[in-house]
Amino acid sequence: MFTSIPSATLRQLVRLSERKEALMAQIQEIDRQMVRVQNRFGVPSLSAKQGATVTVSRAVPRQTRHPRARRGALREKILQALSVAGKKGATIRELSTKLSVPPANLYVWFNGTGKKVRGLKKIGVAKYRLIR
Repeated sequence: MFTSIPSATLRQLVRLSERKEALMAQIQEIDRQMVRVQNRFGVPSLSAKQGATVTVSRAVPRQTRHPRARRGALREKILQALSVAGKKGATIRELSTKLSVPPANLYVWFNGTGKKVRGLKKIGVAKYRLIR
């Protein structure tokens, strides 16, 4: 197990562990001093019977994922929206809000798949129309 760790790293780990032990001893001594001061002035200390209140944070339930769309569903949605838009076309932002699709997905679609679709024409900055 330790054969693959260099000896310099092992030495460093030993030094760190010794340092940790020394710090833990200092913390224990500080705790003892605090108890002595509390006892001298009559400050009640937390005993094991009382204990501190512990709050447990629950993991946030994961949102259920949408079922995966069938192949070509985005293409159909985009082409339908562009045919409704007519000659004036539609911007990616408009399509994004209409189709409830992140704009980044649409940019990628237009730069990849969209170039292969016949009748799809870029008419401006991030603006497309369907010519049929």
